[in-house]
Amino acid sequence: MEQDLSIEAMQMVRTFLRMLRPHRVEGVGKVRIGRLFDGGYIMLDRLESVAAAYSLGISNDVSWDLDMAMKGIPVFQYDHTIKQLPTEHELFNWKRLAIAAESDPYNNKDTLSNLLRENGHASCNDLILKCDIEGGEWPVFAELPNSVLKQFRQIIVEFHGLQDLCKMSSANVACKAVRNIVSSHKVVHVHGNNFARWAVVGGIPLPCVLEVTFARLDSGMFTISDEIFPTELDMPCHSHEADLFLGQFVFERPGDF
Repeated sequence: MEQDLSIEAMQMVRTFLRMLRPHRVEGVGKVRIGRLFDGGYIMLDRLESVAAAYSLGISNDVSWDLDMAMKGIPVFQYDHTIKQLPTEHELFNWKRLAIAAESDPYNNKDTLSNLLRENGHASCNDLILKCDIEGGEWPVFAELPNSVLKQFRQIIVEFHGLQDLCKMSSANVACKAVRNIVSSHKVVHVHGNNFARWAVVGGIPLPCVLEVTFARLDSGMFTISDEIFPTELDMPCHSHEADLFLGQFVFERPGDF
């Protein structure tokens, strides 16, 4: 059911969505990394000379991690909800640890900044990040130093709970998180996770879970994308249901604000 929003909250929702407008990188194609259907993500096809990949949130699927490892890229994995990896690989480095905005060793939580230092990547700028931590992404990205974000060439995030953007507190954190990322990256792909379906927030239909790929600003020449999402590379996460049609995912209209 649609919620009534204040003008201030509605502006916040539109600000959030405007920051997610997709772009192309001139001369750079895309590739699907990970398995068919759920677990695969669309990225820029520019993965040469990547020093390491960070995979936050594993559950029972390491297909993205395996594809990265098959390219010779070490993968540092973190998930506090599993007792062991579903599949092993010599380039996998897994810890049963939760990623959080603040370190809390008593509750087995640590920050991405600390883990980069621990792994010898504190000054490395050739990293890739994939994050699927079931809603924990909002405070993590809201508080992550931009100097750390800039270390990642590409960042793939599953944003959960977009239906909660109707709440001013949630919209504030969501805007802070995305604004932090887009200060050094631009959106190059979006995909709705059809396991979570749709919500209507202030008259705007949104997938409750949105997969977003960001590319660092030094990835090339960015132009506004005219792609229609989902693209030919995309697949529905739930293989027995239709994919979610996002169109061009543009939320700029005359008269806004």
